[in-house]
Amino acid sequence: MEFSEQSAGSVDGGIRPAKVSRFGDLYDDAISVLLDVPVTDRWIETRTGRTHVLTAGDATAPPVVVFQGGNVTNPVTLAWVQELSSEYYLIAPDTPEQPGWSDPHEPDEYGPWVVDVLDDLGIDRAAMIGVSHGGGVLLEAAVHAPDRIAAAVLVAPAGFGTPLSSALARIVVLSLAYRVVPRRGLLSRALAPMFSDSIETVDDVVIETVGQALRTGDLQASFPGPDDLADLAAFDTPTLVILSERDPFFPASRIRPRVEQTLPALVECITLAGERHFLSLPGQERVTDHIRRFLDERFGPDEE
Repeated sequence: MEFSEQSAGSVDGGIRPAKVSRFGDLYDDAISVLLDVPVTDRWIETRTGRTHVLTAGDATAPPVVVFQGGNVTNPVTLAWVQELSSEYYLIAPDTPEQPGWSDPHEPDEYGPWVVDVLDDLGIDRAAMIGVSHGGGVLLEAAVHAPDRIAAAVLVAPAGFGTPLSSALARIVVLSLAYRVVPRRGLLSRALAPMFSDSIETVDDVVIETVGQALRTGDLQASFPGPDDLADLAAFDTPTLVILSERDPFFPASRIRPRVEQTLPALVECITLAGERHFLSLPGQERVTDHIRRFLDERFGPDEE
């Protein structure tokens, strides 16, 4: 793992402010444990305050913005698609009000914040990947500034609704119980239905990060996304959607019809058999392969 001068705990040439993030150590642990590619970081100014950004890959390569999942830090999500940095410049901003280093001011709408991120980085258009909560962020950007998105990838995305189910109810009840009685065994029971891999094999930093979010954060009753899915009717950017068959939040069988009815430029909607919300390592590799093929068709070295 490599860092630029700024990434080794600095802010604009100085030191990260103390107590800015409850997830500081977990954030850095996730970089050390989960990321196999060199990363750098920087700070940019947005209408919600300062936003912290991780980057990976060659800055002259086509840019791909990656929006993190909810209740995990940015590097946890970036790890799913990190291998794309061999061909693309990955830009992963810490979403405001999600675990990370950005100023904790959640915007009323994420679309303008996404535009601020692109503007400060000097990027006119970029491909974008939204994972879970980040999928809802991407969809809000698609409504607010569709011309800034060169290609869209949604992985287990929020934004298309959260169907009620017994599995989801179990997660909610156990999560609330863990908030009152924060014991590791109860946390494992709450999280097990979310993970494709056996909960005993999941990296501790991931479990501890979600546990910290459940203990100290506001439990979200809703996710980002367009107020009305009909607002996406004019979003004519090529889009790839990847769903998980057994996802307790956004199950493929319930979400897929909404995706197909909503996105006019949908290139493909893929269902990962047997996968849950948090993908297995083979599932992450499959997702990376699907995204690489999708992006290479539009930005790869063979494109004329």
